[in-house]
Amino acid sequence: MTQISHDIGDDTLDTLAKTGPAGARKPSMAVCVLLCLAVNVVAAGSLWLFGRSLAPEPLLLWSAGFEASANSQHLSDPYSFMHAVFGAALYVFLEALKPGWPVRSRLVVAVVGSVIWEIVENTPPVIRLFNESGQPGAYAGDTIVNALSDTGFVMLGFFVARALGWRATLVLAVLIDVALAASIGDGFLLGTLKVLGLL
Repeated sequence: MTQISHDIGDDTLDTLAKTGPAGARKPSMAVCVLLCLAVNVVAAGSLWLFGRSLAPEPLLLWSAGFEASANSQHLSDPYSFMHAVFGAALYVFLEALKPGWPVRSRLVVAVVGSVIWEIVENTPPVIRLFNESGQPGAYAGDTIVNALSDTGFVMLGFFVARALGWRATLVLAVLIDVALAASIGDGFLLGTLKVLGLL
């Protein structure tokens, strides 16, 4: 019974992703945009409940500072590259997992994935974990503007991966991780090793 229910759920999800609730050839762009906006509103509301500020004063287009007042506070920073790589990885993963889904449906899933991470990343236990694992500088959580911008970079990475293909995307992701490791002492590999206490 459980397996049958699971199969029915998968079929329903596949149908919605491929045709949308109206049963068209593909979900309407308007529905996908509204879903992306809705989950970002959820992210903004969650961060507000966590006590995060909307934006720093003044708000900068780019900040490479790692003090608590600058780290993950502005529109973009070195970690924006990691979010772009995350978006690219989600595109490659979803293309392999759900090749029959329209790109817009996969994009909604990528945005939802980014929003989930932004909420988890800003919980007190995760903030404490980052600060205790030897990450660069001090981290006090994202501003709401920074979190929304992070999801924007996830979307950018998603579309870059679509344009480049998985091989070129993999090479670019490795280069970015090496550059981050060399420049700020962080990145996917180094950050994971630090969080696991292996460095």
